[in-house]
Amino acid sequence: MNERMDLQGGMTDARPGMKGGAWRSGNMLLGVAVLLASCGGDVEQVPQGGPMQAMAVQVHVLRPGVLDNRLTTTGTLLANEEVEIVSELAGRVQALNFNEGGGVAAGQVLVRINDDELQAQLRKAEANLKLAQDDEARKSQLLAVKGISQEQYDAAVTQMAALQADVDDLRARVAKCTIRAPFAGTVGLRMVSEGGYVAPNTRIATLRQTDPIKLEFAVPERHGRELRAGTAVDFFLEGDTARYSAEVYAVDPSVDATTRTVKVRARTRNHGSRLLPGAFAKVDVRLERMNDALVVPAEALVPDIQGQKVLLMKGGKAVSARVQTGIRTAEEVQLTSGVQPGDTVVVSGLLALKDGASVQPIRNAPEPAKADSAR
Repeated sequence: MNERMDLQGGMTDARPGMKGGAWRSGNMLLGVAVLLASCGGDVEQVPQGGPMQAMAVQVHVLRPGVLDNRLTTTGTLLANEEVEIVSELAGRVQALNFNEGGGVAAGQVLVRINDDELQAQLRKAEANLKLAQDDEARKSQLLAVKGISQEQYDAAVTQMAALQADVDDLRARVAKCTIRAPFAGTVGLRMVSEGGYVAPNTRIATLRQTDPIKLEFAVPERHGRELRAGTAVDFFLEGDTARYSAEVYAVDPSVDATTRTVKVRARTRNHGSRLLPGAFAKVDVRLERMNDALVVPAEALVPDIQGQKVLLMKGGKAVSARVQTGIRTAEEVQLTSGVQPGDTVVVSGLLALKDGASVQPIRNAPEPAKADSAR
């Protein structure tokens, strides 16, 4: 053979006119081809310019459904009626006719203040009034026979009227020594004891009527005009899993200039006295109910510089549609324009899709929850 070994132990071509580098390159290509043939494989050609496979996506078919426009806020429970039991006069407490935390009836005597001094003053004033009445009667007879002047008779009438006013004043003060319940309710803890001295306006206890009970909360001013008497609201209490319902009976006609909110009050029954005044409440207000709302999962919206859009699946292609939104919940968004009932909205893979891209729905994909009044 016309071959020889080079210094590195490689084979070189001894044929004249053939360079060693070119010969080695040819042998390398031949070796690759032989290796592929020995493995039983053929060189596979990668297809160029073939059609792209449709992307599998989750979809949501738009169907009209019930949707509640709800507002969540916080509130406080208030007693239906509440008044502090105080003494209008200074004096010593003679009797307390109630039990702490107990119920009382309307008109029931709760507290008696010692009125011995006032009773004595009243008896004296009544005696003076009796004398003035007798004097007025005698002078009336004398005036009839011209025995006295009209001026003398008028003085007697004025004196009698003044003494009558003194008697009325003392009777009113004596009546204030007896404190009665203005309405039926429950008396709280008392601040004084029998025999103790109280000054005017000293708080003795608090009387509350808690059945029914009030719920006070505030809403943004834009929603204040939407609430009316009779609107139903739900509320929850801290640490209580029960759901309570109340009915709005009054809406403040003005807006708070500091918070820009409108105060609203609702009322509900308090069976078993489970609801306590002062408790914190989470309030759920239903402003309106729509029976033909079109909603999509929140992740189906694609925001851009011009607003928001969704991708619809039409004829196996993704087509963008500019939309307007309405009510938003934690998971869904109402679409008010740009779509029609029956449209198929693409929910997944939105970042990888463009207009005209081929798409196909994922089979047996879980359908997002429908709009429901019980959300």
